[in-house]
Amino acid sequence: MRGYKFFSVIGLMLALSLVAACGSKGSNDSNNQSSKGGIEIKHEEGTTKVPKHPKRVVVLEYSFVDALAALDVKPVGVADDKKKDRIIKPLRDKIGKYTSVGTRKQPNLEEISKLKPDLIIADNNRHKGIYKDLNKIAPTIELKSFDGDYNENIDAFKTISKALGKEEEGKKRLAKHDKMIEKYKKKITMNKDQKVLPAVASKTGLLAHPSNSYVGQFLSQLGFKKALTDDVTKGLSKYLKGPYLQMNTETLSKVNPERIFIMINKASSDESSLKDLEKDPVWKKLNAVKNNRVDIVDRDLWARSRGLISSEEMAKELVELSKKDSKKDNK
Repeated sequence: MRGYKFFSVIGLMLALSLVAACGSKGSNDSNNQSSKGGIEIKHEEGTTKVPKHPKRVVVLEYSFVDALAALDVKPVGVADDKKKDRIIKPLRDKIGKYTSVGTRKQPNLEEISKLKPDLIIADNNRHKGIYKDLNKIAPTIELKSFDGDYNENIDAFKTISKALGKEEEGKKRLAKHDKMIEKYKKKITMNKDQKVLPAVASKTGLLAHPSNSYVGQFLSQLGFKKALTDDVTKGLSKYLKGPYLQMNTETLSKVNPERIFIMINKASSDESSLKDLEKDPVWKKLNAVKNNRVDIVDRDLWARSRGLISSEEMAKELVELSKKDSKKDNK
């Protein structure tokens, strides 16, 4: 009788072990299915489950084009303002053909839907109001771009790398980027102690890019001294709720930068907005103007692209501008 009870207990224990093992296997299978189904991505609007290795990606900002190009991924759709040449050539060469889905301010939802994307990457400033609509079309993540500084745009690149299933590739590309920027930084020989003002000359006037903007922070990281101090920027109006500041001639005179990087469409010296500036008596009295330290640069590259490749191109351009500076000084 005792023997029977002993074997019964053993049998019960074996049965329980088998049930537990089956349960464990089922749990593991469930986890595997979950991982196959997608990956959770944290972004500005919360957390979104996106498919693993998405193949059809639509991006609604130029900086996201830059991120995809840096990871050798081609988008199926881009909000390019219906102006493909606004995407700088190094990016166009890498991404090839795509479908325009309208402007960055107002992307065309119907066109996006037609492309049947499995991931949409949107800007948290421009697209907050249409996030739910975008999310109905495909899983959508919102990241910093328009109002993001240099570091925040780098963070966006990291998130995009993860969302695309290319986290390791992203880390390697970022390490390469850091080395390139450090190399260019050493070759930028122009006087970085001169107070510098990066600004866009546009139809709405002069839009300054302070140290909390993409260009402003990037120049600071390269070692440039900023012209815009906190006491000056406090009273200035912001452009489209971004970090960009609208400057009048009175403020410009007060700041009196020693070097100016003027961002203009296609770096054209014939741009009417620049011509208007040059006619202003205040402009002619600025230290940067009097000492021939005004550099005209491409707005698409400097102000709109905001990415790894574009910042590498900016740093490369600063090296070339340094060489021109050196020639001026040796005359």
